[in-house]
Amino acid sequence: MSHDPVQRLNTIALALAVALLVTLGGVWAWARLRPAPRVTFRAERFVRLVAPEPGAREQWLVAVNLRCPHCQAHLRALARRIAERPAPPAFGVLLVDQPTRPASPDFGVALPAGVWWDSTQVWRTEWRRGAYGETFRFAPEGRLLGATPAGFVPDSLGLRM
Repeated sequence: MSHDPVQRLNTIALALAVALLVTLGGVWAWARLRPAPRVTFRAERFVRLVAPEPGAREQWLVAVNLRCPHCQAHLRALARRIAERPAPPAFGVLLVDQPTRPASPDFGVALPAGVWWDSTQVWRTEWRRGAYGETFRFAPEGRLLGATPAGFVPDSLGLRM
């Protein structure tokens, strides 16, 4: 066996690279093999801060953290963008990562889908989400139609705001 220091470093580097690839492959496989969370909106799981308007129609809820100016700006821009539609969806807010009940915030836009506080961390733990400003599109019965990151109009393919 050789005692060449360069060869020894190369062997250690190769072993670390292989270990890293195996670890990344394991994490990837674990994430892919876990069943996808069933994201549904059921009003009884959240605390209503501002009541929604009556009427069954598609609702869009934006995940907002009150300490995140970026997601609040996205909320206002998206509200203005969809307000011009002939039949806009009901638009609302899901307040996330708020440890104590917040006062009913005024975002300066109409929120016909209401404002909901995720007091039990459904968004983070059950839905496995973590991106503020994400917009969730729900059918009237609460079934998820889609989710879009901040900066995009949810039902417009690749259309940035």
